[in-house]
Amino acid sequence: MRRVKKKQSIGESLGEAYRQLAPYMGLGTELAASVAGMLLVGYFLDKHFNTSPWLLLIGAAAGLIGGFYNFFKEVQKLGKRDTKKRD
Repeated sequence: MRRVKKKQSIGESLGEAYRQLAPYMGLGTELAASVAGMLLVGYFLDKHFNTSPWLLLIGAAAGLIGGFYNFFKEVQKLGKRDTKKRD
């Protein structure tokens, strides 16, 4: 027997789309925050130790590495969760 789907209104289908995308929407903000945070740490350390621009660059690199590591780890975790839902 074939199952008939209930027709959704535009608001319901849009809400469902946002619920599915919600875990992914914060990833860009998390990446930007880690880079910006480490840039600020590097900037203030440069001011304190008068080593401009080296600690700023090291902070930017650390923020990028850490941010991308967390980004890809979270994407993999979300991808595994989504494939389990489909099965």
